[in-house]
Amino acid sequence: MDIQYLQDLIRKYNLNKCTEDEKLLLEQWYQSFEWNQSDNDIKHADLMHLRDEVFSGIKNRMAPSSGDQTVERDFGKTRSLFFWWRFAAAAMVIVSVAFFIYDTSSHKKHNISIASVIGNKTVEDIKPGSSIAQLILADGSVVSLDSAGTLQLKEKDGTLINKQSGKLIYNQAALNTSDVLFNTLSIPRGGEYQVVLPDGTKVWMNAASTLRYPTRFTGNERKVFLNGEAYFEVAKNAGMPFRVIVDTDMTVQVLGTHFNIKAYSDEDEVKTTLVEGLVKVSKKMNTVMLSPSKQAAWGKINQRLTVSEADVEKETGWKNGMIEFREDNLPYIMKQISRWYDVDVIFIGNYPDGNYSGSIRRQSTLLQVLEILKAAGVQFKMEGKKVTILKG
Repeated sequence: MDIQYLQDLIRKYNLNKCTEDEKLLLEQWYQSFEWNQSDNDIKHADLMHLRDEVFSGIKNRMAPSSGDQTVERDFGKTRSLFFWWRFAAAAMVIVSVAFFIYDTSSHKKHNISIASVIGNKTVEDIKPGSSIAQLILADGSVVSLDSAGTLQLKEKDGTLINKQSGKLIYNQAALNTSDVLFNTLSIPRGGEYQVVLPDGTKVWMNAASTLRYPTRFTGNERKVFLNGEAYFEVAKNAGMPFRVIVDTDMTVQVLGTHFNIKAYSDEDEVKTTLVEGLVKVSKKMNTVMLSPSKQAAWGKINQRLTVSEADVEKETGWKNGMIEFREDNLPYIMKQISRWYDVDVIFIGNYPDGNYSGSIRRQSTLLQVLEILKAAGVQFKMEGKKVTILKG
């Protein structure tokens, strides 16, 4: 690549005036600059200068501003990680990464997996999660699911279950029977899946989550049971309220609305975030009503149910393909990463103090995410599926 063209491209990039194709071209060049040192058109010293200019531009974008940055608080303890996806790839300082190349002729993405080098040690990168799940039928049989192909199953009550493109779609049972059968959709770490329930309710399920539900809704209510995290778009039916049961004694009741429930056993709170409509959250003797953009949080330690303004973008970011965090500490962030990439995280010594804010694509590889955190002062070691966070 001609050096003058590169310089012009970098200027446009740092002024945010590049087209998407130009951004992709520059980011691909940045990723591969180690191999371009033999390019006869560009001297090694010029390459290093251009590389530093790109990275300098990215660091400048990280500076606090009134636009896409959070405000520094607590005397600078909040660290900003707003490496938005379009320049997250260029922020990498590893020798090579797994990278998505967009083929403009076929409109397809090709996943090229390359081992990464940290120091002198080669480390196999870990790809992000995908649409995988297990469906446990009423008779206990287990069906493994992924995003490939189509499949049709039939329950004993006549319910048809169609699998297509990472989604299960239930059709109302054809048989008139008093028996109510239950299915369970189990999402492992490193997975996600969608299900459309018999009433038309849409559910997006995050990693390490399970949902138990009937193959048909009867009586005067629709009831499902959740462990983990899911986003619901409930089909309206005034005569049959929809209830989500969490931890056996917590209920989220709705008629028709959009909301997110996060109820992992290894976290200190159970959070219900309302996007649209109205919900009632009940836990033990506590009951609160939520309006849009409000959040109910049950504290497992203080045993209190509180309501606050919700950061809807953060709480629902996973559904939209993003890892979002706002002034969160490192253990909290690493839990999200652990579930999505199916890795174990270990802390050695005192982890870096302070909170972090950021937005990272869920389609980034694990090393890409860790290198972004490294730019904010987080030191790590990666061995297979174990990530060790080292003393800061």
